[in-house]
Amino acid sequence: MDPDAPRAVELNLRFAKGKMFDGEVYAMRRLRCSGRLRLDTRRGGYFDSLNTCEAMELELFEDVPGLPLRTGQPLMDGTKRCAAIGVATLLVLRDRSGHSLVLAPIAAKGMPHRAGQLHVVPSGMFQPPYSVAQTVRTELREELHGLRLPSDAPIYFTGIAINLMNLRPEICTMVIVDRPPTLRLGAEFQPGARVVAFGSDAHLVRALQLHDTPITPPGAAALFLGARVLRQLLKP
Repeated sequence: MDPDAPRAVELNLRFAKGKMFDGEVYAMRRLRCSGRLRLDTRRGGYFDSLNTCEAMELELFEDVPGLPLRTGQPLMDGTKRCAAIGVATLLVLRDRSGHSLVLAPIAAKGMPHRAGQLHVVPSGMFQPPYSVAQTVRTELREELHGLRLPSDAPIYFTGIAINLMNLRPEICTMVIVDRPPTLRLGAEFQPGARVVAFGSDAHLVRALQLHDTPITPPGAAALFLGARVLRQLLKP
């Protein structure tokens, strides 16, 4: 990881500041897919990521000029923007009847066009000095009020996805917990968690009504990558 500290930037007026905080994040420098999968990183700032990656995504939804990102760099090169890394976790609930998957509609916050889109729960930014495992455990506790992952519970790495709408990478993971009596979503999500029985990809598309219901690109990646790993784990 590049040790250089990120510079402070002003958040572009396109974004609703609210309670948003310009925290330090890990940012993608390069994704290596040959041989062992490897994600090279540098230090970056959350506002810088919004001003570059998310701004490019907004340009796909808004007919408004501003923040052109014509860098002349290869499409997956993160050196000219702060491609902050997210961690998206597929939560699997286990009980006597089998396994269920959890998704929920996200709240608007600083990106109103995402409001109501389905996403896996939990998810969050990958920030120094924490590990991926620490991030998953913290986000799980914060976004599903008080739900804790047992200390001996494994966290499964399922893949890395690149959102082609904003070129931000997402580390996808999966956790399996015993089903609690209730699920209480945090402020990052709108009410109405969707808990669907595990099955084939076609079953998940039907159960979540993905033909008509939008889902975020990293949410879709974490869902189907996690489902693939879960099928391997459940093989007799």
